[in-house]
Amino acid sequence: MDFVKRYILNDWKLKGLSLVLAIMLWFAVSYVGESKLSVSVPVLPANLEKDFMIKNMDVEGVLVMISGPVSVLKNLSPKDIKVPLDMGELKNGRHIINIEKADIVVPKGVQIEAVKPDYVVIEVERTMEKRLKTIVKLDDKWKGLYNVKSWYPQFVTVEGSKASLEKAETIQTVPIDGDFTAAEEELDIALDTQGLFVRKLRPETIRVILKRH
Repeated sequence: MDFVKRYILNDWKLKGLSLVLAIMLWFAVSYVGESKLSVSVPVLPANLEKDFMIKNMDVEGVLVMISGPVSVLKNLSPKDIKVPLDMGELKNGRHIINIEKADIVVPKGVQIEAVKPDYVVIEVERTMEKRLKTIVKLDDKWKGLYNVKSWYPQFVTVEGSKASLEKAETIQTVPIDGDFTAAEEELDIALDTQGLFVRKLRPETIRVILKRH
C-alpha cells in the first residue's frame, strides 16, 4: 500500500497531465502532422483519335512526390493517384508531352510536390485495316512427320500501324509444336504479329489440322 501511495498516487495530477499531453502528441503526429511520400504511378493515355495508335512510349509510369496529413497518406493507394496524358491533338510522328502538376488527380487534402520525369516521349502512327493471307508454319522437328492438311480461316483482318501493314500481304502462325501422336491433330494456333504493330486481330487464332505422313 505504501508503494502505491509513494509511486502511483503521489503527484497524480502531474502524472495525469503528462498522460494527456502524451496522447495529444500521439494524435497530432498520427492524424494532424504533415508527411511526404513518393508513389510510382502509371501514365494513362487518353483522347487519342481512333485513326491513330501508340507505337512507342518511353516510360510507362512516373514518380509522383506528394505531401499531406499523415491520416490521409497512410491510407493512400497508388490507384488513388491518376496521371492522365491528353493526346487529343497528336498526329503522326514523335511527340513530347509535358506532365503538369495541375493535371495530376490526387485525393482531397493531398498536395503534389513534384513529378519525375515531368514529360513523356510518345511515337504515334496512323492506323489502317487490311486482310492478310494466313500461312501455317510447322516447327522444324515435325517437318517430314506431319504435313498441313487444312487450316481456317485463310484470311484474317488486321488493324494496326499503317507503316507496318502497307506492304504486308501475309501473316504466319507461330511455329506449331506439341506432343503429337495421332494420325491427325487439330489445333488452334496463334498468329505471329511480331514487327507488325497490331492493335486488333480478327480472329486471333486459326484452326489447323495436321496429318501424319
